[in-house]
Amino acid sequence: MNYRKFHAILCVVILITLFISGTLTMVYLNTSYGETEDDYLNNLFSELLYHLKTEEGPVNVLLLGGDLVAGNTDTIMLVNYNPSNSRLNLLSIPRDTYAEVRGSSVNKINSAYPVGGGQLAVESVSNLLNVKINYYVFISTKVFRQIIDLLGGVDYYVPVDMHYEDPYQDLYIDLKKGQQHLNGEEAEGFMRFRQPSQYTKEMWEFYDGSDEKRIEAQQNFIKELIRQKANLYSIAKIDDILMTVFKNLDTNMDMNDALKFVPSASRINVNKVKMFTLPGMSYESNLWYYQMDKEETSKLINEYFTVEDSSIEDISYED
Repeated sequence: MNYRKFHAILCVVILITLFISGTLTMVYLNTSYGETEDDYLNNLFSELLYHLKTEEGPVNVLLLGGDLVAGNTDTIMLVNYNPSNSRLNLLSIPRDTYAEVRGSSVNKINSAYPVGGGQLAVESVSNLLNVKINYYVFISTKVFRQIIDLLGGVDYYVPVDMHYEDPYQDLYIDLKKGQQHLNGEEAEGFMRFRQPSQYTKEMWEFYDGSDEKRIEAQQNFIKELIRQKANLYSIAKIDDILMTVFKNLDTNMDMNDALKFVPSASRINVNKVKMFTLPGMSYESNLWYYQMDKEETSKLINEYFTVEDSSIEDISYED
């Protein structure tokens, strides 16, 4: 961890320590006048977050997920977040989307990160969608598991029995249909599941082996994750999460950048989160590809993923 990140983490720890010590005194005084402890803590924490410096304008973040060792990017999302009104828009990009990637012999968007890391991924997606991107974040499967566990797991209804084994990726998925409390490892399995070891009629309804079906399942999970975890309890754990994340992430976002988004995060309303899949269709030409619909994509980008006063050239990348 470099000095800037260490200094930022130290400041956060000191701030939280002072906040807790002051809160213990104030809780005693205020609960004596009829306000419950939970209500007072929520109000006080909201007030603290409100006064922290926040990012003002909307930003675009390229979110990549996969196996860091192999460099796979099974999940590719463009995330637009506006801290001023806590609006969140997500665009899932199928990994087989046809795209020209500099230095790659495979014309697929998921080849960008393995070939040239985050910088090339930003360049390729920017060119594909004609959009400005402020930050990129690559979340490995290990980090995803850690974050879910730090948040205490997720309650989720698994729509169908899921069983899949891939020893080469050290991937073993065994989830039963029904309402469950998923820990990090189980949530990872759900997010990565694409096709079963054996198909059934019920399985075809939810998974047909296509990336589009997996994207649909991933978006449903993310929406439920936001609904359950975009609250004051989870935001209060942000120091643990950030320290875990920044030790293992590949990103051009530093700790100070991340902290700018904390104050508005607890105000995210899942009913106002908009999720899209890149318009287009799959086709086969030696390999399977997903062909983007340029006209529909342009409309989508202009309406939901426009950012102001930012330039791709201004992005600073870390080695």
